[in-house]
Amino acid sequence: MKHLAFSFILTALLFCSCGICVAQHIPQVPDYHDATMWITVDGDSTGMGADVFYVVSTWEEDWKTADSTVCHYAEVWNPIHREHMASEINKAAAYMSPGNRFYAPYYRHTTREAFMLQNQDSTKQRVRMAMNDVCTAFDYFQSQRDQSRPLIIAGFSQGGIAVVELLKHMSDETYSQLAAAYVLGYKVTPEDTLQTNHIKAAQGETDTGVTICYNTVKDVKYIKPVVAATCIGINPVNWRTDATPAILHDTITVTLSPEYHVLVVSGYSGSEYPAYKDFINVGDIHSCEPWLYSECLQRNIKVRAKEWRKFHQPTVTRIRERGKLLLGTTGDYRPLSYRETDGNYWGFGIEMAEKIAERIGVSIEYVQTSWPTLTADVLTEPQTFDLAIGGITITDVRKETMLMSDGYLTNGKTILCRATDADRYQSLADIDKPEVRVMVNPGGLNEKFANENLTHATIIVYQKNEEIPHQVAEGNADVMITEITEAPWYVQNDPRLAAPLLNAPFTHGEIGVLMRKGQDDLLQVVNNSIRQMKSDGTLRSLHEKYGLVYAY
Repeated sequence: MKHLAFSFILTALLFCSCGICVAQHIPQVPDYHDATMWITVDGDSTGMGADVFYVVSTWEEDWKTADSTVCHYAEVWNPIHREHMASEINKAAAYMSPGNRFYAPYYRHTTREAFMLQNQDSTKQRVRMAMNDVCTAFDYFQSQRDQSRPLIIAGFSQGGIAVVELLKHMSDETYSQLAAAYVLGYKVTPEDTLQTNHIKAAQGETDTGVTICYNTVKDVKYIKPVVAATCIGINPVNWRTDATPAILHDTITVTLSPEYHVLVVSGYSGSEYPAYKDFINVGDIHSCEPWLYSECLQRNIKVRAKEWRKFHQPTVTRIRERGKLLLGTTGDYRPLSYRETDGNYWGFGIEMAEKIAERIGVSIEYVQTSWPTLTADVLTEPQTFDLAIGGITITDVRKETMLMSDGYLTNGKTILCRATDADRYQSLADIDKPEVRVMVNPGGLNEKFANENLTHATIIVYQKNEEIPHQVAEGNADVMITEITEAPWYVQNDPRLAAPLLNAPFTHGEIGVLMRKGQDDLLQVVNNSIRQMKSDGTLRSLHEKYGLVYAY
């Protein structure tokens, strides 16, 4: 950003009211292309945070220029005014920027006298120029930022007015990017809500596209109408809109008044904030708003940004920003997915996943799952991995609650047995006898198949799938229920084993990639990868590498 000099600066105008004209100094218009008009902090090391636009509160009183012309606005180039604004902005950034990208403009905020007029119309007239600055700054900020990221806007006191005005100012497209708006220490009026459909009162801790508004008093009798006569409110400690009290910092009780929509606190004097001309901090504790609840606000910004991403940001975009594909796999299913003792993974499915990650442009981070917990791990909140791969059969049951890709490997149930018993087991009937010990791993389709089709055999559930072939070879079981994708590897690597029904599987199906619903863009990438691998011969080469039958 560069500084652009203005060819002229309007330094004064005549303000006329009731026939009386008074000269006023109007400070130079800020140029928001100029980096010195901003305080920015990039605390988002993972790329998964929000963009926070913060608007500073009121700091200045009416002041005079060298020629004694009065000014009702802060001067963005005045070193003292900048220092005042920066002190608050940096304090807000200290808890809003971690995990996020933080932006705050200097602007010509209206002086305190505008609010001491105690007249809503007069205050609105006085703050108009300040709000124009904020809207101009916001439009530039919005044009420069990555609009696939969640948006947070927040402001304290006069900055709270700016948040309300920004909600009116922004387009529907911009509003769709909003995770939350925080009006700290100012009001939202019924008139405001009628002027835009972008103001939706927060109802809890996780809703998005909502406005959080609160004002703190020791008793409702201390409500200052010019600041706190609001029509919406929420308790930022327990995120409730009823009168359920919440405990803050062990000793402070914070209770929302549902009638007045303000926070009534006890156990906290607010003595660190002295009264200002009998206007604020007199029974109300206006100056505490961004600071008393800072820990609650910090956590909530993260919560709402994360919730927004679930419903608004494409999965592939999130993966690219993160730089890693989180891959769920059991690591116990040779030759599709196996984890060695040194932590390295290998297998047909692992190489499939590498191709998918390559297509997205990211690396892979492996997340351990298991057959008994696979479905729960896919559906759990918060999400632990983006997709699961490695011997996962495509079934209608799975497709009812999750997404499954196109098939990339034909599959079917078969058996492993000792080579000396190969002639003994030529059908299910040969296996389904009381004297036959059938071993299966828990929680997957192998156990399900055994329970549904073997009513006489002795079924043994063994926890570690990769150890069952050895158990059969050692004589601790007679038969393993497995699949045609897994059996050949064990036969090739242990001459004591055989797969006599490999060419006549009990079932016929396909193996695919599993993921949660709502990730249709990721599903499309996966299916495109599978189609590309089929057409360019990569999939056939993987089949040959791992000794599997190619059927596409």
